[in-house]
Amino acid sequence: MMKNRKKRKVTSTASSPLPTAIDSLPDDVVADILLRLPSAAAICRAVFASEHWIRVASCSTFLRRLRDIHNYPLLLGHFVSPYGHGITPPHFYPAPLHSEADGLLAAMVRRGDFFLTRLQVQGPGQHVLEDCRRGLLLFSDTGTLRVFDPMTHRVSSVDQLPRRGGRAPDHRGRRLCLLPNGDDPGAFRVMSLQHGNGKKLARLEVYDSCIRAWRVLSGAGTDKIPARSHMVQIYRGHYSPAMHAGDRIYWKYAVADSLLSLDTKTMTFSDVRLPPGVSRQSAYAVGETKDGTCCLVRVLGSGQSNRQMQVWRFKVGDDHGGNGDQMWELERQVPLILDSPSACLSGCQVGAIVGGIVVLCFNNSSSYQPHIAFRLKSLKVEAEFTCRGLARPFVIE
Repeated sequence: MMKNRKKRKVTSTASSPLPTAIDSLPDDVVADILLRLPSAAAICRAVFASEHWIRVASCSTFLRRLRDIHNYPLLLGHFVSPYGHGITPPHFYPAPLHSEADGLLAAMVRRGDFFLTRLQVQGPGQHVLEDCRRGLLLFSDTGTLRVFDPMTHRVSSVDQLPRRGGRAPDHRGRRLCLLPNGDDPGAFRVMSLQHGNGKKLARLEVYDSCIRAWRVLSGAGTDKIPARSHMVQIYRGHYSPAMHAGDRIYWKYAVADSLLSLDTKTMTFSDVRLPPGVSRQSAYAVGETKDGTCCLVRVLGSGQSNRQMQVWRFKVGDDHGGNGDQMWELERQVPLILDSPSACLSGCQVGAIVGGIVVLCFNNSSSYQPHIAFRLKSLKVEAEFTCRGLARPFVIE
């Protein structure tokens, strides 16, 4: 007879939790992990741990935090719109690698769609680059507007302008600008500025992506908007682009030593006189320093040996009384010595100032002109390229 065996008491033990998968971490946790890494090379290696981490690191919000904490240069490259708008989209010129920090940015460019393939899939057309602001690009066709984020591949179609006077909406003959819309990096506003003439009044319309609608702004001082013929042309009917600086947009006049200014907070226009000694014939542009301060950069002289750079700071909040002497303060004037063979050429124009990056365009006998992008504070050359057209720096601001 078999002896009774004691049954072993089986006790259930709580299974230890599975380790957290890296793909399940929230975006803000992933961003905090990456920002705590000691170097850009370490960040670059960690980013490619998963698709999720790549997506977080490709976000403009993360790159802005990266810039603020580590002071990395965040010039990704330049978009160039060929003169004589054709069916070819703008070309992208990636910024060259100077350090391990740039390797991270190069990885983000490879991850993004900076050759605009997604945009071309949306449909045929001219794809005219109207503006570039805060990591977003604004494109227009005859009756279509699109806002494209090359970092995330997101295309946002903008509803057509309302019909006016029974006529079909048409973006030609208008100035189009891209504006941020609050803290959401995906939200934006599009401004459509219609110049007046002897037969019609100037008009300002603004599209809000949050409500997906256009509205006409009345009482915005549109009586100050001059006829289109009074604005500076850069090439046979192509007008000088909008110059963004903080909460203002500036345009150059062709017939006066002043600027047309739009305060994007109050959406009102005003005239701003140029600083003393700066005229409409001067080589200058308005933009932002690295910390977002509005500045005007003027280049004087020709040739590397006697070229000077003036940096004027706009005095925000002062009672200027319309006086250019009081609006601007000369912050510094220094010899402009750039480490580049192109800097030896005689004439140049200031093309743009974005996030403390200055773009100079040099004159030569060819229609393809040398360009130099350099840091306003240190004069360090960040990029050199030759192109035919208007170059816009793509900077994570």
